[in-house]
Amino acid sequence: MVSPILARSAFRAATQATSRKAVVQGTRQFSVIQSMRQWARKMELHTPYERIPTQTGAAGADWGATCKKIAGQAAVFPIVAGSILGWPLLAKTVLDGHM
Repeated sequence: MVSPILARSAFRAATQATSRKAVVQGTRQFSVIQSMRQWARKMELHTPYERIPTQTGAAGADWGATCKKIAGQAAVFPIVAGSILGWPLLAKTVLDGHM
């Protein structure tokens, strides 16, 4: 097993050598925070700050897709709500005190 002091000194020597090498090569060290910031910037929605072309008009409403989505939700909702809210009554009837 490696001593924590020896491991720490080896780690420091490796990181210092890496940072010196990065300075000589002109590259930056890898930073987790910087890479997370860059990832978050890539995920941002840029439309509020970008210009919207005047030739592009507003999109029309897609009533067919909206009605299809609402019909699917209306078909599933009573089954899910009934099973979530009605399981105690069903358990009482099925078990009938035999638990």
